[in-house]
Amino acid sequence: MKISLLIPPTILQENSYGRLKSFSNPQPSIGLAYIAAVLEREGYEVRIIDAYVSSYRLDEILEKIEDSDILGISVLSSCADATYAICREVRDRFPKKIIIHGNLHPSLFREEVLLNNNADYIVHNEGEVTFLELSNYLTGRSSIEESEIRGISYLKNGKVINNVTRSFMEDLDSLPFPSWHLYDLSKYSTDPRTQVVPYAKELQILATRGCPNECSFCSSRSERSQGQKYRRRQPKNLIKEIQFFYDKLNVTVFNFMDLAFPLVKKHAMEFCQLLIDSGLNEKIKWVSELRVRPLDKELVSMLKKSGCERVCFGIESGNNQILKSIKKGFTRDDVSKAVRLCYEEGLEVDGMFILGLPGENPDTLNDTVQFAIDLDVRFAIFNLFVPYPGCTLYEELKAQDKIHFNSWSDFISYPTYSDKEPVYVPDGLSKKELMQYQAKAMRQFYVRPKFIIRQLKGFRLRYLPHYLSGLKGLLFTR
Repeated sequence: MKISLLIPPTILQENSYGRLKSFSNPQPSIGLAYIAAVLEREGYEVRIIDAYVSSYRLDEILEKIEDSDILGISVLSSCADATYAICREVRDRFPKKIIIHGNLHPSLFREEVLLNNNADYIVHNEGEVTFLELSNYLTGRSSIEESEIRGISYLKNGKVINNVTRSFMEDLDSLPFPSWHLYDLSKYSTDPRTQVVPYAKELQILATRGCPNECSFCSSRSERSQGQKYRRRQPKNLIKEIQFFYDKLNVTVFNFMDLAFPLVKKHAMEFCQLLIDSGLNEKIKWVSELRVRPLDKELVSMLKKSGCERVCFGIESGNNQILKSIKKGFTRDDVSKAVRLCYEEGLEVDGMFILGLPGENPDTLNDTVQFAIDLDVRFAIFNLFVPYPGCTLYEELKAQDKIHFNSWSDFISYPTYSDKEPVYVPDGLSKKELMQYQAKAMRQFYVRPKFIIRQLKGFRLRYLPHYLSGLKGLLFTR
């Protein structure tokens, strides 16, 4: 039996980054790569189709899934409407095909999915074991009953049935390494800003799951996603994976996708020491998102020695009151110290910022943009706040009737460059004003002499189309 796993586009025929498309940096789904690996280990024939990165049209998607018996789709809120359109066509063209939805959106909106016949089953939370058990049931490989499969929802006699929840995985080392061979890896990491080593092959890696932090804007830490319980892989297992893909695929850059890594110093130090002992620190580079706290010189120095080249901080705001309101657990001073510490140890530093959080006003927005400039981070990401379903703020703002949208595809971070509108606007600001602040932030950070001079030092002719496209988007957006 053949199984296709699909990453749908955000909007059929369009792109959520709009005029900044050339500076988008889509990555292959590590979640589907893990599910595929578990299925392949059990002898299933699996295909992964990334319709987002490949910009597939509806007819191309249908052609690629035609010979599969089971279609699994990873559904985020921003791609829900496109997914439903795909599923309607699948029902018409291939009525016997089993459709399974996974990821946060269908887990939260199971009635919307099942009662409208968009899927036969929904897999909740971590999908590896659940998807395998469901596949075994559907193919008759096991005697397990439908009602005994933990972590799924389905329709029975017109009623949505929610089976018992499956506990989060504790032994992450029991999973096989992700099935990256099912992706066309040449289609990813096209943005020259993110390249650690020119022309190097990059892969994602996951050292932990779950996040104990309390950021109110984050949906990934919800119990419908990775949860708040922090679970770690053994450092030896991580080294084994890095060595495997270095040998097998000649991967020399690894990008940690954890919600919070390295969070536990002892765990991080052991991992770094093993990298050094193995000699891999001389062969590979790695990058990771890093928490502002806790962080000290010993850990940062060890990160650099073990091959870490770049870190990215989720800074979010340059205003202490806003930071406190979203429960970040640090202040501007903490951020400045962390960034300075990383620079002193030779690490590159990027920063992620959010504009338009609850309580924002012109002064707080300006604080954030100026803070990014003052920190002198290598690159700054200025997302507009999106209250994604599953996060604490989504529930609060929904109850206050402050979230407004026409379709799920409106849940994007760069509406300013995609001829769309933000789904949430803080009190006292208009949609137009908020988008103008996003455009202003991008121009103030990227179109300034210090940044341009820094880019020219590492400029390569092959980057020219990307930069011209990005510059056009920045300068001609109002």
